[in-house]
Amino acid sequence: PGRGRPSARAAAMGMKRVDTAKDVGAKTFTARELLATATSGKDDRLLIAIDGRVHDVTGWTKHHPGGATLLKQHAGHDASDVFAAFHAPEVYRKLRAFDVGAFEPDDAIAMENSSDSESDDAFSDDSVAAADRSDLKKQNRARELAAFRDLRERVRKEGLFEPSYAHMFGTFLRLFVIGAFAAVFSFAPNSTPRGRILGAALLGLFWQQSLLIAHDACHRVMTTNTKVDKWIGSVFGTLIGGVGAAWWNMEHCEHHCVTQVVGGDPSAGAAPVLCLEPQTKGLPKIGRALVKLQALYYVPVCIFIGRFNLHLISILKAPSKGKALDVALMTGYMSYVYGLTRLVPESERWRWFMIANAVCGVLHLILNMNHYPMPMLSFPESQALGWLRFQCVTTMNIASSSLTGWYYGGLEWQIEHHLFPTMPRHNLRKVSHRVKELCLANGVPYHVAEGGFWDANWSVMKTLHDVARGLVI
Repeated sequence: PGRGRPSARAAAMGMKRVDTAKDVGAKTFTARELLATATSGKDDRLLIAIDGRVHDVTGWTKHHPGGATLLKQHAGHDASDVFAAFHAPEVYRKLRAFDVGAFEPDDAIAMENSSDSESDDAFSDDSVAAADRSDLKKQNRARELAAFRDLRERVRKEGLFEPSYAHMFGTFLRLFVIGAFAAVFSFAPNSTPRGRILGAALLGLFWQQSLLIAHDACHRVMTTNTKVDKWIGSVFGTLIGGVGAAWWNMEHCEHHCVTQVVGGDPSAGAAPVLCLEPQTKGLPKIGRALVKLQALYYVPVCIFIGRFNLHLISILKAPSKGKALDVALMTGYMSYVYGLTRLVPESERWRWFMIANAVCGVLHLILNMNHYPMPMLSFPESQALGWLRFQCVTTMNIASSSLTGWYYGGLEWQIEHHLFPTMPRHNLRKVSHRVKELCLANGVPYHVAEGGFWDANWSVMKTLHDVARGLVI
């Protein structure tokens, strides 16, 4: 759409026609008024504030690439930084078609939603009067958020959001080499049982790295061309890796926007099998008994069951728009895996198949270790923290080397990845020291598991154990 004139397709999607600046909504919404549209039950519109303007996205829910849930979660709230995290600058011009008025922030609402348990040590001194502490907190939030937004614009101008085709070529080349060695050790006529075990392990690594490529593509950072990246995500995620890309895209967007938010983050726990503390409320007796053992079965479930679970739920929960493609590609995945299994001597097939899936299953431990040890928040608490502090409070980096960094696929820089979800993985390390300096300068927590993989996963199991220990059957 150009200068406020939505196309026919945009109009069909619920965009309002705005021909001139005079036609843009003249009403000014206070934060309380905007929140009331989502909570009073008297307004059926879905209104969201972005950069000082209020937008009616009611008709966009069925077409939003990140799913309708995200829009509904942020209804009545200021979503400026969430929007900036996931959308390129050129998308902003399309917002004009949804504009219904101006937005006037109200710091009081944010302070009402904040709590003393939000890991904000900078204001824990009891000697400071409550009113003064509130003012200091508001000033601090404004300062740190402004500093973060300035950093985001600077790294964008420096080109750190741009893809590197040399890096992409190297990523695909490594994957090809791993796949070739997996085929040689698994299927060569002169291969031995030990060789086929190694081949199975390499196949698992091939799957894991394919899924990490799909992760990059679904974040639209491989080429920044939406259609091309979507195609790469479907091929490497669904056809090769066995995880539905349409489901992943929808759920992963929710995870990034409401990380560790109770009732919002679909990746936080898997009740009743794996529960973080707030998720134990209302569990039946048998569920509480199961949770008591979760620290013991966590690793085996992730490694041996998690992958098969994703095969199933990524199809059952796939959004209707992408389900047909995902089902077709998953059928292709199952067909080629069955064909490969038939190439292995019959007596070794089960072992070969399970080793490959177990090696790939380690990816589930990697996906969880950045967040499970971190606190869970309510949605109002997450909003009160601001984007920078919210992501840093709920996310942890993993100390790594160049080798383990390649294995993690950039997920070791989870704080940077959550702050800048459209930044290619090879640039996350480059920006990490600047993010850390920004956090230290503003009293924002910056957590790193210095012991690496083992340290992080020990923290996960300790968290699960602590939840179980405090639960009464």
